[in-house]
Amino acid sequence: MGFFSDYYIIMDKEFLSRLHLESMSTADLISLADDYGIDIPDNLNRRFIIRELLEFAEELRLGQEENVVISDNIEISESLPQSYNETKIYAVLRNPVWVFVFWDIQENQFSSLVEDEEFSGFFLQPVFFDSKTAELSSDFFEIQITPADRQQYVFIPTGKKYLSVYLKCNLGSKGIQTLAYTARILLPPTSKMVSELQPGKKLNVPPLLELSGMEELLREQFVEYRQTF
Repeated sequence: MGFFSDYYIIMDKEFLSRLHLESMSTADLISLADDYGIDIPDNLNRRFIIRELLEFAEELRLGQEENVVISDNIEISESLPQSYNETKIYAVLRNPVWVFVFWDIQENQFSSLVEDEEFSGFFLQPVFFDSKTAELSSDFFEIQITPADRQQYVFIPTGKKYLSVYLKCNLGSKGIQTLAYTARILLPPTSKMVSELQPGKKLNVPPLLELSGMEELLREQFVEYRQTF
């Protein structure tokens, strides 16, 4: 029976009750005591067997309580820390055309970079590839970010297959330094309506989608986020 049996005896208050044990046959009581390693002499009165079982269970309960540490000084944070003091960047697809990028920069490295005389800023560089193993990129663009930024939504151009986002720093004559980059992400195919979206071009939107306001939404999206086209 082992550990799980011990746990069952301690936790099941109904099973521990004298009334429940008295409802069991003497043979069952002896068998139960034997399961828990309680030595029962031959011809022992069943009342003594029940008492031995109850005392054994009480000892287990007290032993378990002694192992529980209760403290009123434990503080549980209600929010995640602003930084984990490591230089890493992650990208998560929100949908086929939006990716959420978030990053962190190790404190000492951050201080060293921003205090450099030739420091001129951080930037993100979404880089696109035609396959998971391609060595050369097919396209890329840059997004300027401030030193205080730690997250950014990026609108993805249509027709791309794989994406990796780089976190970089411009140190002037010392060149561009790559701080971190994400794993290569497979991009799902986008709707033909989005891929053929152009200013002044009439969209061939199905009637049901037209009622949803999709045409206007696509046009607003193009106007506001066309830096990636």
